Amino acid sequence: MPTKMLVMVKRKPGLTPEEFRHGYENYHSRLGVELFGHLWAEYRRNYIGGGHSFDQRGAGDPDGPDEIGFDAISEVVFKDDNALAEMAVISAANRDRIVEDESRWFHQKRCWMVTVETMEEDLAPRWAQG
Repeated sequence: MPTKMLVMVKRKPGLTPEEFRHGYENYHSRLGVELFGHLWAEYRRNYIGGGHSFDQRGAGDPDGPDEIGFDAISEVVFKDDNALAEMAVISAANRDRIVEDESRWFHQKRCWMVTVETMEEDLAPRWAQG
């Protein structure tokens, strides 16, 4: 299975959720595609809506991004095993440009990039037996 990265980001203090989303969609994600898109098989951004902790189920008003700690979680699936290493090389060569753009939109100390191992469940046979 190809390498997958999750990027969990918090908006810069002072930005509204709408301003943050506009900046992420129209500037930062475009920079990412420009620099790294040739390395990626998939790229999606998931904006956090309402939610709750497991112990708050049914307890009333849901918490939002501020309580959860992130405004968006992006998913990047790399085309092959070498792509992550190549991304690191390109990132280093473009560090100033990337950091400058991140500083416009993100609360950088509250943002994380992690690689993950994805486990998938084939649900089709279960539903087909019906």
